[in-house]
Amino acid sequence: MTFTKLPKAITAEELLSTPLPPVKWIIPGLIPAGLALFAGPSKAGKSWLTLWLCLQVAQGKPVWGREVEPRTVLYLSLEDTLNRLQDRLFRLVGSEDTPEKLILQTECQSIEQGLEEQIVDFVHNYPDTGLVVIDTLQKVREVSGECYSYASDYEIVTKLKKFSDN
Repeated sequence: MTFTKLPKAITAEELLSTPLPPVKWIIPGLIPAGLALFAGPSKAGKSWLTLWLCLQVAQGKPVWGREVEPRTVLYLSLEDTLNRLQDRLFRLVGSEDTPEKLILQTECQSIEQGLEEQIVDFVHNYPDTGLVVIDTLQKVREVSGECYSYASDYEIVTKLKKFSDN
């Protein structure tokens, strides 16, 4: 029997002897650098959780016992108004110091319509950026007459993943 090595196939021996770079974490053991998705039913609290996580990273405060390095965060809150964001921030930070490293936007371009350039420019201007949050994916999809499906969601996420790897 002949074995042909498949692309990306590796023996256990090769894998164990290969030094691999450690995972880079934004929130250790919870959110790695790169692409991460939060998914759940409508009105389940994803936006509240996401904004809270953004605040924790921007302020360098622990998340569930995990130490976090303060980093600049871009939060694209595309279903909110500035009034609603302000109210949520008051509820989350109270009278604490203003989180200077949290940058909020309620509008942006779509994928392949300028969003990528906007994010590149942001990261260029804020080289300590740790998170770029897009709330929600539906708001940055390409505009088309087709119904959205798992396949189109997968394609969009693949584009974002490729972008986040660079």
